[in-house]
Amino acid sequence: MLTFPRLENLVMRSLRVVRCVVIPAVLIATLAPAASGQDVHYDVFVTASGTSLVIGGYDDAATTATVPSDQMRVFGGEVVPATGTAAPYESASPGEPGFRAATQSFLNNPSLTTPAGVYTALPGSTPLTFSFLPISIGSDSRNLFYWSGTGSVAFAPVNADVSLDLAKQGGGGWTTGINGSSAAVIAGNTIQVTSAGVSAGTVHTHLFTSIAKAGAAPDQGFYLYAMQLGMTGLQSSDSLYFVVGALDPATLTPEQFADFETAHGLAEVWVENNLAAVPEPASFAILGLGLAGLVGTASRGMRSRTNRR
Repeated sequence: MLTFPRLENLVMRSLRVVRCVVIPAVLIATLAPAASGQDVHYDVFVTASGTSLVIGGYDDAATTATVPSDQMRVFGGEVVPATGTAAPYESASPGEPGFRAATQSFLNNPSLTTPAGVYTALPGSTPLTFSFLPISIGSDSRNLFYWSGTGSVAFAPVNADVSLDLAKQGGGGWTTGINGSSAAVIAGNTIQVTSAGVSAGTVHTHLFTSIAKAGAAPDQGFYLYAMQLGMTGLQSSDSLYFVVGALDPATLTPEQFADFETAHGLAEVWVENNLAAVPEPASFAILGLGLAGLVGTASRGMRSRTNRR
């Protein structure tokens, strides 16, 4: 039986630690009693400050964006068994992670962007790209780490036969990825070319995540990887961390599903505190602005998270 840690009083967690959970609707209906505390679904929101790319979160439901003074750098998602197969596990439609960028008028509107009037829209007709980054945990440096979800959070390198791929579907689609043996900066691909004209600088797209293990389904638990975003004419973003939960909801009771979600939150908080806590160059640029709006955003950097039991 799968067991995951419980945290009865997990009340507050950082706004920077965000969830992008997409699970087939029939399974959500089955497990709904355990999922009543679901976190907000944020896409990766990309904008610019000075000459640097900076990252916030785009709330799909509210259609608003938030860019904290120290940025959002930890994102979550989940993959489930592909239809009719044991492997790989894949993100459900519309895919994740999602990426957004907005027009200057959106960024200047206090009803849509927090803080407003601070950031600059991305240049039009310009590719937004990414690269996978190695992560250092203890004495290990790899592109892909794993934690089973049991005991204290302890990410470790995965075996060489485990892989994680990101794919863009449709015309001009591509697939690129990492595995348990890779430990380098690995060029990804173009996420999307920004729009031109009246919507100049906008991005709205989703990639699909898949996790596979040679000859078998991947182990259920949590997979950690990092990426950096790039764009010609702008300094690359700080590193972004993604904690992907791999689970087969059909094998879990509602209580086990709730415990899995709690473990997912613990994993994200660990990454936030241990990997993303030190500001990188783009974050220092924002912190140096000294704007009142940014201070206000930082003061709202905590939000409640209901117990999932």
